[in-house]
This record gives sequence, C-alpha cells and structure tokens, in this order.
Amino acid sequence: MTYPTLVGRLLVQRREQLGLKQGALAEAIGLSQSAYSRLESGESVLNLSQLRNVCAQLGLSPAQVLHAADQYEQQLRQQGVDVVAEKPINPAAIAIGLGLLAALFLGGK
Repeated sequence: MTYPTLVGRLLVQRREQLGLKQGALAEAIGLSQSAYSRLESGESVLNLSQLRNVCAQLGLSPAQVLHAADQYEQQLRQQGVDVVAEKPINPAAIAIGLGLLAALFLGGK
C-alpha cells in the first residue's frame, strides 16, 4: 500500500462523514471529479496546495491529516502490511516509453 493511498482513505472517510459528494468537493477545490477521485484513491499524489485546499473544505488541518496517516501507517505495519512512499516503477512501462522516445528521435532525422 502507498502512503498517498492512506491519505486518500482518510480524506474519503472525512468527506463521507460530512456527507459531501466527491464531485462537489472536487469543484470546490478546482479539480474535475475524476482528478479528485485519483487523489482519493492514491493513484495521483496530492501536492501541498491541494492538501491545504482539501483540508480547508473538510474542516481539518494538513497536520491533522498527516498525523492520522502516520498513525494509520503504524497500525498497518503492526499487522504486517508494507507501506511504501509511492508505487513501484513498472519496468515494462519504462521500456515502452524508451521505445517511443527512440522512435520519435529516429523518425525526426
């Protein structure tokens, strides 16, 4: 599990606790619903500005969210769940990207 996923789960929990819809919260912070959904799922990583804006809408401070995420991480680790900073890099995706770059480079000559 990634740390951004932990943070996202906490944001979902608080949003649902307040009875807010994902689309409404996304609109309030200037994101599309799909972009905000990726933040809540941990697929995308919140930047500091986004974290601050989301927290303001949820009546929390960024420090509260990060502290709760740290506590959640400790609980998961005690249960044997590995928490990583970010998703592991996919070697196949890198190879495809390099192949595309090479094709573009060689095609331009």
